[in-house]
Amino acid sequence: MPEMIDMVFLLWFLFALYLWLIAPARKPFPYAMRTDVLYAHRGLHDKNRSVIENSLRAFSLAVENGYGMELDLQTTRDGRVVIHHDLNTQRVCGVDAVIEQTDYADLPLLPDGTPLPLFEDLLKLVDGKTPLIIELKQHKQWLRTVQSALEMLKNYRGDYCLESFHPLIVRYLRKSAPQLLRGQLSSCNLGSEITPLTAFLLKHLLMNVLSRPHFIAYDIHHDRTPSLWLNRMLFKPILVAWTVRSQQDLDTARKRYDAIIFEGFTPDVNP
Repeated sequence: MPEMIDMVFLLWFLFALYLWLIAPARKPFPYAMRTDVLYAHRGLHDKNRSVIENSLRAFSLAVENGYGMELDLQTTRDGRVVIHHDLNTQRVCGVDAVIEQTDYADLPLLPDGTPLPLFEDLLKLVDGKTPLIIELKQHKQWLRTVQSALEMLKNYRGDYCLESFHPLIVRYLRKSAPQLLRGQLSSCNLGSEITPLTAFLLKHLLMNVLSRPHFIAYDIHHDRTPSLWLNRMLFKPILVAWTVRSQQDLDTARKRYDAIIFEGFTPDVNP
């Protein structure tokens, strides 16, 4: 009998430890995330590339159509904060330039003939008209990116939140900008660019112990994990779905998520 009691105690202790590791930030949140709009992934671009992802045109169209937007930040060699998803420009621009190793003036143009947008120009364009989900990219100079972005946002009066896959970036926000809404990105399918251990920890939200996010942004196509379910049932953080690519997925996401990032189709805005 004593052995059974010890085993039950051990199991309860391990479960409590698990919950402590995956728990988000404690409420109240710094301010409410805008969940009354849909967020266009990398702006309102299209599949045939007549409008390029993460371009000022894509962001302008998102504003004109009443959508929020998600966008990606990283820093060039000369310290300019640019909006681009990949760490190099090969896929979008057709020229292989590593952004953090290249001066802004030397980066290739987007296919529409415009330069990679600067974050400062995006803020002027949007000017608080619609909310922003800002992803801070994980690269060697991420600290410079985060510090520069926070400086630019000091006087910005629109609605925005910050997120990253990198738990140390989210932890930095937790320590240095606790007044800002911060989120942890994750998925069950994180590719081969990170170690299997890191992928496991992120998949199961075990790095929340470092980041203590206010919201969790999870890949809707790979979101069947006990940790996400327990967060939804017990802790009730803000949940953001990415990336929804059809009306059917949108209708499904509305049942389980508070905010939705979409791409590649025109959503039916009525629930």
